[in-house]
Amino acid sequence: MKIAKSAVATSFGAKTTQIDLIEKYGYPVEVHQIHTDDGYILETHRIPHGKNNQNNALRIPVLLVPGVVCGSADWVNMGATNSLGFILADHGYDVWLANYRGTTWSRKHETLNADINKKEFFDYSFQEIGAYDLPANINHILNVTHHENLIYIAHSQGTASFFAMAASKPEYNNKIRLMIAFAPIAYTTHIEQILFKWFNSQENLDLFNEFIDKYELYEIMPHSPESSAIAQKFCNDDSILQRFCAEIFYFISGPSIYFNMTMIPVIASNTPTGSSAKTFSHFVQLSIADSFQKYDYGEIINEEEYGQSTPPKYDLRQVTSPVALYYSDNDLLSAVTDVDRLSIELSNVVVKKMVNGYNHLDYLWAANSVQMLYKDVLEQIKNYS
Repeated sequence: MKIAKSAVATSFGAKTTQIDLIEKYGYPVEVHQIHTDDGYILETHRIPHGKNNQNNALRIPVLLVPGVVCGSADWVNMGATNSLGFILADHGYDVWLANYRGTTWSRKHETLNADINKKEFFDYSFQEIGAYDLPANINHILNVTHHENLIYIAHSQGTASFFAMAASKPEYNNKIRLMIAFAPIAYTTHIEQILFKWFNSQENLDLFNEFIDKYELYEIMPHSPESSAIAQKFCNDDSILQRFCAEIFYFISGPSIYFNMTMIPVIASNTPTGSSAKTFSHFVQLSIADSFQKYDYGEIINEEEYGQSTPPKYDLRQVTSPVALYYSDNDLLSAVTDVDRLSIELSNVVVKKMVNGYNHLDYLWAANSVQMLYKDVLEQIKNYS
């Protein structure tokens, strides 16, 4: 979908950061360095209030957690009236934008170098994000704001990490007023994305892992200034190649009649942000095992790591936080059948809503996300405020 040429898309260059975006629209922004218990240093961005409500001392904190290879920019890059981060701030919430380990803004560690110690630094999946990154963010936010709990909103991998955390650290359920899941992921058995399906056998997954080890490609899809510059030149509204640029997004996440193609140059200014090959491998393992479980290292290492030969399953009955699920029938990476299974196993689903026609990325970048999604989200949040 094209909209009238946006000032947002034409006023930002390839090196635009989320800090630039937030300041451009006149919002306050803070940068917080948060240390995890296993040594990673995360950079979380805060919008403490909106443009006209800075005197509201009762602002409830909202933590926004992105999906794989995404970051804090993806909650603010659609402009002041269409980005969930800005919308929440203007509705009186204290907004925190997470960047999990290994992404552009969280490539620091107390002892490891992301470029030199790649194998050790990128030895993580959503499992470690749930075990370390999310608790560190939640604890920091509650300590700074003096609140006892917060609203948690996540997309894709950010939902898997939450379910992993809340299942294995059930004490954190009390720190969550409401968890909102866009394109929720726990089970991956019925994912239809063609590349994922090709890897979805133990033989092909083994080949993938051997390839990663042979060429030491432990980091995947890091941010590239060159790709940002290419998007600026070839994916703008004046380019005949813009439709081809959009097809790249559709190949990954599913076709869309709602995707705001005008904003591709802005999206590409920060995305992708990078991730670990182990994360991809873990999601494929879930599909092969038809289970939501910890990473499978093989029998010998599993015994050392978990005290049993098979990886432990996450007990979703331990997730007692109120959960709102938003999902779609047009999403190649979050299948309806898998979401149905997830919703049955969760103990406190308060909303389960189909967003008709959305693909995996429309939750962030659709031209109609305010009408189709965010208005309902604001109503749900209000019920827990």
